[in-house]
Amino acid sequence: MKKLSTFTLLILSLMLLSITNCKDDDDTPIDPIDQLPPPTQTGENTFGYLVNGEAIDVSNTRKITAIYQQNQLQLGGGVTNENIDIDIAMFVGGPLEENISYSLVKLSKYTDFNIIDNCRYDIEDAYQGSIIFSNVDNQNFILSGTFEFSTVTDNCMDIKITEGRFDVKYIP
Repeated sequence: MKKLSTFTLLILSLMLLSITNCKDDDDTPIDPIDQLPPPTQTGENTFGYLVNGEAIDVSNTRKITAIYQQNQLQLGGGVTNENIDIDIAMFVGGPLEENISYSLVKLSKYTDFNIIDNCRYDIEDAYQGSIIFSNVDNQNFILSGTFEFSTVTDNCMDIKITEGRFDVKYIP
């Protein structure tokens, strides 16, 4: 009987140990890239990017700008809610071609309206960046692609926009 009690105690201890070591799937951190809209090329009006690693999914199409007139593109998007009020804008000139890297140096802008009085990131503050179009459909007015850029201003933190992706219908 003593052996049975020791054996039972050992089994119960192992069960308790295995239960406490189980990892709850809900504790697994979500990869910020998984929070961005999926990459598409069909004019879904999606726009997303990471700001210093934090996911921004522009789900309100009223906050997406896509105007391409006289070989000048203005493209951007932002989010306004109780926690955040930011916007980015990018400018590209010339005829747009697929799979060509266009520079966004001094052609992109980041605005955080919560700190705009203290930190103003102007277009000339963008010191690196590029945009690549994976789809330029001038008949259905669709632009799709990826982008990234970095900007800095005096006495404020560097802003790195990475993993940017868009699939938008533009205004011709």
